[in-house]
Amino acid sequence: MIHPVSRLVGLLFTALLLAGCGLSGPDRADLQSILQQELDPSGEVVVVDSIEQMNIAEQGDIWLVDVKATLRFPQSLAEVVRDMQEDGDLAQNLGRLGLMLRFGQFEAGETQPYQTRLKLIKGRSGWMRAEPEGG
Repeated sequence: MIHPVSRLVGLLFTALLLAGCGLSGPDRADLQSILQQELDPSGEVVVVDSIEQMNIAEQGDIWLVDVKATLRFPQSLAEVVRDMQEDGDLAQNLGRLGLMLRFGQFEAGETQPYQTRLKLIKGRSGWMRAEPEGG
């Protein structure tokens, strides 16, 4: 028969081990938020619908994350162009133009697969790029 104190110590050790495992790298929600902020914070041209797959490796303080996501376009290219003509905000229009060049012709509701590798680090306010995009 197992002594109650031994059983309690075993349960506590298991709980600590599992809690330590929970302190791992970024999760799907973190990655979805990071990608959305990088691609289109407004969500007007492209929305990160879901993270389909992620492979994570830790290298010291840096986490390398290969991500496969599904992007959705809430508007058609023609609607985005119309919005650009109506909106005089140069910075926003440049951002839209960059997305149009990056993703080409798209229709409202269309989805597209997207892959990228992220180098992330855990900061005080959450996960962030360890280096600028494209670096």
